[in-house]
Amino acid sequence: MENRNFIKFVGVVLLLCIVTTAFYGSQKRIESAIDDAFKQAIEQDYQHRKSYLTRNSASSLNYRVKDYALSPSADRKIGSYSLRSHSGITTYQFKDSISEETAKRLLNQHLLGRSQPLIPNQLKSFFQKQLKEKKLDSPIGILYICDDIRHWSEGDSIVPKSAYSTPRRTLDITGNQKVQAWVDYGWGTVFQNLDPLAYILLILLIDVLMYIWPTRKRPTEAKNTSVPDICIDMEKQEIIINGISCPIAKLDLTLLQMLHEKNGECLTREEIKETFWPTDENASEKIDTHISDIRRILKNFPQYQVVTIRGKGYYLQRAL
Repeated sequence: MENRNFIKFVGVVLLLCIVTTAFYGSQKRIESAIDDAFKQAIEQDYQHRKSYLTRNSASSLNYRVKDYALSPSADRKIGSYSLRSHSGITTYQFKDSISEETAKRLLNQHLLGRSQPLIPNQLKSFFQKQLKEKKLDSPIGILYICDDIRHWSEGDSIVPKSAYSTPRRTLDITGNQKVQAWVDYGWGTVFQNLDPLAYILLILLIDVLMYIWPTRKRPTEAKNTSVPDICIDMEKQEIIINGISCPIAKLDLTLLQMLHEKNGECLTREEIKETFWPTDENASEKIDTHISDIRRILKNFPQYQVVTIRGKGYYLQRAL
């Protein structure tokens, strides 16, 4: 009995661990896919706006700056970049050396921010397309910050509490342009992205728990417990079987109740002895006598039998 309860406890703990781990892993995969989709959307929006530099001249910038921004990138790293305009020269220092390609991207985003600024609704459209390709179509929103002024897609600044917000990304060389997205995905999306192995483990564990879990209901009260067609009433000191009241001695009634509460499992002779005659040398004979008394009471009801498990104890069996 104790071993079975321990197995049940371990099974429930394992089930909870698997479910928690599976859902956590699913959420992390979803959020990683969202971050990747947002990165691709930013790139798509950047390439779309970058074409402006090839079609137009930025009068406030030195033409050499534009030529540098559009020229192929060398395979090298740089630690700073000086931007020359009609207002003078501004040098930007990078915390760590970065590739020239990355530096050009930051420079271009700065130039575009002044001549062809990011449009939140347009970036939202690119982002939605990327999410659909990843089967993550959910309500979304975009926040674009330029010179500390916030611009929201659809003009809606309300972000659902349940939504996942991406890390805020700095776009340009000055650090004045930032962008962020939120995605309000639901539990259905989490289920769809569960690891297939987690599904298999859950099914196997549930099958095992169903196998070891008892199918019969346990009585909830010691005072008046019952299964179909039998009732034990400790107050009135009687048992009722199929509506028929049967007189029974108090000790026999208590012993029958103990058998009944075991719900088909073994009641050991040692348990009986410890309950009624813990120090009596003749306890074994008394057990035999009272078991015989109970069997005599039940003989008119053959669907109920006290079955002996040799060398161990007894259990109450109800015939089907």
